[in-house]
Amino acid sequence: MDFQKTIKVKTTKEKAFTAVTQEINKWWGNVDTDQANEIGNEFSIYFENNTEWRFTITKLNKFNEVHWKCIYANHTSGDLNGITDEWLNSEVIFEFKDLGNDEVELFFKHKGLTPELNCYQMCDAGWTHFFANSLKQYLETGKGAPNLVKQ
Repeated sequence: MDFQKTIKVKTTKEKAFTAVTQEINKWWGNVDTDQANEIGNEFSIYFENNTEWRFTITKLNKFNEVHWKCIYANHTSGDLNGITDEWLNSEVIFEFKDLGNDEVELFFKHKGLTPELNCYQMCDAGWTHFFANSLKQYLETGKGAPNLVKQ
């Protein structure tokens, strides 16, 4: 089964959508552009040890849904082997549902990130932190907990 999580956040769909399409560095990590907001746009995110994932925006339904497809993967970790390109061709999906009273349900799925992958435990912990904790914190307080590595 693909990794997925759903959270409730005190925010608006517009703010959540903007965070996912233009403020990725505020809750996930270093990116090479702040414009992941049009179909066909590409962006890379960088972590330690020269880790880079490059995504293209494949679906964008304003304030409702965003899909990213991983088109380049160089995932490195001193502890795990065989993870370099495990994200390649996987898809990251965000869905936004207005619950009223300035509350939004955010659904996240990393399609292709399954327990069979070598990186699954590390990526499960990572997405739990960045989506369920950092993004939520950023939307509710204005301060997330991204992994901002020195380039």
